[in-house]
Amino acid sequence: MVNTVQGRTLTQPDWLAARIVEMGTSWGTTSPRIAGTLWWCMAASALVEPLARAYAHEENGQPPVLDQLECAVRPDGGVERIQVTAPRDDAVECGVALRETLAAVIAPVAEVSGAGAPSLWAIVADAIGNRALDAGAPAAGTRLAAEVADKLPAPRFVEIGGRTFVRRISCCLVFEVPGCEMCTSCPKRPAAERKALLEQLAAES
Repeated sequence: MVNTVQGRTLTQPDWLAARIVEMGTSWGTTSPRIAGTLWWCMAASALVEPLARAYAHEENGQPPVLDQLECAVRPDGGVERIQVTAPRDDAVECGVALRETLAAVIAPVAEVSGAGAPSLWAIVADAIGNRALDAGAPAAGTRLAAEVADKLPAPRFVEIGGRTFVRRISCCLVFEVPGCEMCTSCPKRPAAERKALLEQLAAES
């Protein structure tokens, strides 16, 4: 059953700690750093997806002002979907609103989980790149990240086997979970190994 909470809830340390424990239980890890990073990968993707899609389609996105967000939370603690519930405010710039919302959430996530804030910002950059790529317009991700600016790195892309992939700068730490392996595109893989795996993936698709 999916539960709905308001955006400001994502900044509450006690609530975050409970959701991160749930995520850890789901994945089989007791490490707050690992569980918190996995939780943030999902939350960050949900936060940036509407704007990345809107930018990819050259539409006016809704500024994701924290107090105007509604978040769908799964039983495992993960944020499944985030949407803006207020009418569009053209006086608020989308990139600025996203930057402020990200900063407000990243600080307590870092505090509760022990994950480094720069690592959490890097996850956002990769999430923007992937969501823009899903929407068919990698350049939209670059544009959105540039508007957010501040501590957010720019997403990077690479062409391998005739297919575009995000050249990741972040790690979700899933390989530190017992029984799990590194993601195919993990930046911690040796470059040659990662390229070979992505070539294989491109050929299969």
